[in-house]
Amino acid sequence: MRIEAAQSVVLAVDLQDRLLGTLPPVRRVPLLRNITQLLEAATALGLPTLATAQYPQGLGPVREDIRVHAADVLEKTAFSCLRSSNSRRWLEAQDGRRQVILTGIELHICVLQTALDLQAGGWQPVVVADACASRDAEHQQPALERLRQAGVTVAVAESVFYEWLGDAAHPAFRTLAAAWR
Repeated sequence: MRIEAAQSVVLAVDLQDRLLGTLPPVRRVPLLRNITQLLEAATALGLPTLATAQYPQGLGPVREDIRVHAADVLEKTAFSCLRSSNSRRWLEAQDGRRQVILTGIELHICVLQTALDLQAGGWQPVVVADACASRDAEHQQPALERLRQAGVTVAVAESVFYEWLGDAAHPAFRTLAAAWR
């Protein structure tokens, strides 16, 4: 499956400081860099972006540097974003876009369950491996393996970015590609 900008929406799952703070800086810094670059590209290309916040009363709000790229921030308590009727309605309202690019935290819980539910609902989830994390690094590989076994596409942020552009002749190429060097 080719990832197409015209078919993509981005779903930033639970990027809240209380959750991100559980990651050591050696993992958190590159994770946030990849997420930010991907969201900046999505914003520049006009891709719809949704952020979710897992139980914000206890875990706090979505980070401001993530929130600025989101058309909306939806609160949830369910682990899968699709268990929220608001998230499902938001996705269904996106002009037939069926590719859902997933970034976020707890890869082995919320991102995984969301991807499986998206796939079951007829969407094409793409889990961006280097833009997702689990508190315990040992949980990441088993989660990615399970997703692959279920037929979910797993990619890296830079691949998604270059597939969105499709060609070095894209008008945004020079400006956006500089961030990936």
